[in-house]
Amino acid sequence: MEKKKSKTNLLQKFAEKFKKKKRAKSTSASRERSSEMSRRPSRQHRSPSKGKQTTPSGTPSASAESKSRIDLMEVTAKGVKEKTKEKQRTSDKNKKKKNEKETTIALSKTPSAVGLRRADSLMELSQNSKVVEKTVRTWLETIGKEDFMKKTLDSEYKALDAIKVDMDKCQAFKKNIDLCQSENIEVLDANRVKGNGEPDFFYHASVLNLAPITTKTTILAQLADLDSPQSLESFWLMVAAQKIQRVYFLTGSDSSDSAELDKSAFATYFPEDFTEFKTIRVNNRKTVQKSDEQPNSQLYYEVVPKDCAEAPFCMIEICDFWPDAKIPAILQSVRIAGTAASVFETDIDADASCAIMSNYGAGRPGSFLVGALAIEKLRNGDVPNIKDIAILVRSQRPGAIETFSQYMSTYIIALYYGQKHVKDGELKSKLSNLISQLETFATASMKEEEDDDDSAGTTTGSNTCD
Repeated sequence: MEKKKSKTNLLQKFAEKFKKKKRAKSTSASRERSSEMSRRPSRQHRSPSKGKQTTPSGTPSASAESKSRIDLMEVTAKGVKEKTKEKQRTSDKNKKKKNEKETTIALSKTPSAVGLRRADSLMELSQNSKVVEKTVRTWLETIGKEDFMKKTLDSEYKALDAIKVDMDKCQAFKKNIDLCQSENIEVLDANRVKGNGEPDFFYHASVLNLAPITTKTTILAQLADLDSPQSLESFWLMVAAQKIQRVYFLTGSDSSDSAELDKSAFATYFPEDFTEFKTIRVNNRKTVQKSDEQPNSQLYYEVVPKDCAEAPFCMIEICDFWPDAKIPAILQSVRIAGTAASVFETDIDADASCAIMSNYGAGRPGSFLVGALAIEKLRNGDVPNIKDIAILVRSQRPGAIETFSQYMSTYIIALYYGQKHVKDGELKSKLSNLISQLETFATASMKEEEDDDDSAGTTTGSNTCD
């Protein structure tokens, strides 16, 4: 029993000795750390207004040290949190941009994208209206003069009508005249539409260079010859080769005496379903009928040349407000001006083109295009010179603007667009009076032209006017 007790005491003494040695070692290490810390230069506090709290002896208090550590932890945590939030915001922003880009690319490859109009912001629209109004005011100082309609218009049209066609520059037209609607509407070799490198390809259409007003490729064309399957096929081959994404087809209303095509002929030109030719397939994907929100009917087509993996699309807009050999329907002038304004604001690819067509592809498309170009000038803050624009178009497309009344229609189209953007009451009143005078004058001139055409048709037995 005594031996056991003696052994226990010995163990207790050994344990106490070990604890004392450990405490001494710990105290020595603590002193070394304190000495090292005292030798380090003091670091300025993050906030000058918040220094460390010290005890009367000058050493930092325990509560101050504790608070300082907590503040540092809070600042660090806050910074990390803010950085994480910033990364998340950047990531979300990049994802949004990527999604928008993907959506835009997807839309640009679908037929519905062609029907879109340029979506300007309210600020841009307001700014555009101010530019147009200022330009219209300047333009009105010239065309609002008393002798404008009696002298100026007449002399301008005579200069346009004096442009004659050199038949030596129309060799392809003479060779393929059987594929044309009329022998009286020529097409120049220099800018006629070419196929995909096919030397014998022919279609009655012209590619116009409209710089510096616009860089968008624009084509004026006539309808295919219904009696020629080759002509019908060539039309769709032209659409594919020239990457035509939008076609404006000018015609009379199908619900009136001015209808030019019966339903059968219309369906042959613009199929209601799938149609296959020797070298190309055409598929009607969608038809949107005109309504209060949609001014013109729209037909969406996939145009796929054989042995071609891609399926380019084309939207054909039926503009049934311009009858053959007449001026546009006056009661629909606002609709006409809106359609003309959309020609150069359409969302089509940069390397794609648009086309304007009618039965003969001359008078009406030329007049409509000049009106659209005049609108583009107004948008850019430039006073349009209708005479110069008309000569630019007519020199590249024989027969473009065939009559004096059609020439006046180009002014009316541009002025209706300007009237929409004018806010000043007095200027708007002057503009309305001028438009009314031009419409009256154009209507009277059209009746005279119809009488002259009837007389010429009786004498020669034929008549061609678009």
